Amino acid sequence: MQKGYIMELTTEQQKAKNLILNGTNVFLTGDAGTGKSYILKQVINTLPPDDTVVCAPTGVAAVNIHGITIHRLLELNPDKDIINLHPEHVPNKLEKAKTVIVDEISMCRSDLFIWLSETLKLAEIKFKHPIQLVVVGDFYQLPPVLATPAEKEYFANGKVYAFNTAEWKSWHFQPVVLHQVIRQTNAEFSKALNSIRKGNTKYIHYLNSKSTKNRINNAITLVSTNKEANAINLKKVSSLEGGCKIYNSQISGQINDQDKPTPDKIKLKVGALVVFTANASDNTYSNGTLATVTQLSADYIKVKIENSSEEITVFPFTWTIYDYRLIKEDNQRKLKKIQIGEYQQLPVKLGYAITIHKSQGQTYSAANIAPAGWLPGLLYVALSRVKDIKQLHLLHKIEPNMVNADPTVRNFYQHLEWLSKKNYDNSITMKIPMMLKKEIQEINNLDTAQIRKLQLFIRDLINTN
Repeated sequence: MQKGYIMELTTEQQKAKNLILNGTNVFLTGDAGTGKSYILKQVINTLPPDDTVVCAPTGVAAVNIHGITIHRLLELNPDKDIINLHPEHVPNKLEKAKTVIVDEISMCRSDLFIWLSETLKLAEIKFKHPIQLVVVGDFYQLPPVLATPAEKEYFANGKVYAFNTAEWKSWHFQPVVLHQVIRQTNAEFSKALNSIRKGNTKYIHYLNSKSTKNRINNAITLVSTNKEANAINLKKVSSLEGGCKIYNSQISGQINDQDKPTPDKIKLKVGALVVFTANASDNTYSNGTLATVTQLSADYIKVKIENSSEEITVFPFTWTIYDYRLIKEDNQRKLKKIQIGEYQQLPVKLGYAITIHKSQGQTYSAANIAPAGWLPGLLYVALSRVKDIKQLHLLHKIEPNMVNADPTVRNFYQHLEWLSKKNYDNSITMKIPMMLKKEIQEINNLDTAQIRKLQLFIRDLINTN
């Protein structure tokens, strides 16, 4: 899909948009390439900005949606023990927040989600208004990062996922599962990806035999580790003739390392393959576009866009880093998204290789992939980055043991599909006792905010008793 193209919403997508705009707590999910990000952008552009907070678990994901990290929203120090403690502080920025949206929820570790949920509930009590929570993502993709052996042991058996917490259940999310894939137009390839997504080995032969046999020149390579990616990038750029030039970033304000979408130092040579890390305002390039460097200058570079004769000039790009603050305006306290810093750098990085983790959320016209399955979702994320199997080269064959889907996630989605069908179009038939008929009619006359207050009252009543 070209940038700027207005896509007609599918029935599933329209349902998700309507539910969110009507104030419902929604879990929006579906296969890679089904348009989750597209819907999210539409919703964000429609909701009132003065009472909507947009966040994500990682800095790169937050920058992509022009939001902030969950840690920044909660004013959390990264060293804070959120596993054993509970929030006592409620950020003032939540005073006017009526809707909180979390993107890439699959990468939000359960302890961080619990902390977020408990903070939002404290905010509802403190500021005396309900908060709508919308979470977006695909748990079949890469799970939250577990850095140490102790973390891996503690969060074993599905405990790492946000959906496996009591806090998740307390929000009574309306699930919307998107099925129609927009990214891939080949029906057989889409079936194969969905099969891999769910841990089924049925399509391994198809993927091994139908992917292109020869390595694709000037295509990005997806590997498992940073060490592999860095080695490939350095080797490739060092093998080029001619001198190199180093481009340094410029930073102002409050910038954390995780806010940076591209390296502080970029070493380039003429002929180097680069991948863009931003979307140009004039549509000349987009996040994930590959290009070859044709000229190095002090303040800019020139590149030739992949599969095109077009040569464009690329100047440093400025990423705005945001936070939410309460300000006084017209004698009222209002929630405003404000700029807290800027990060300026060429919007590229060496594009010979990238980790599968960093490729999540991106689309490439072609890719060479080193299949791996040591982590659930790793193979699926790698394969689903391209639109066409003919633009996919496997550096070695996919083996059955690489097809790895977490059984906890699989069980969750099986229940979700059942629940989604049960609640389709909200057409649940209930037998209401005659003595409650009048009360039910009165509830139907309540607006969204009043219904949310009633939900909170009933929840607290149940918990008390």
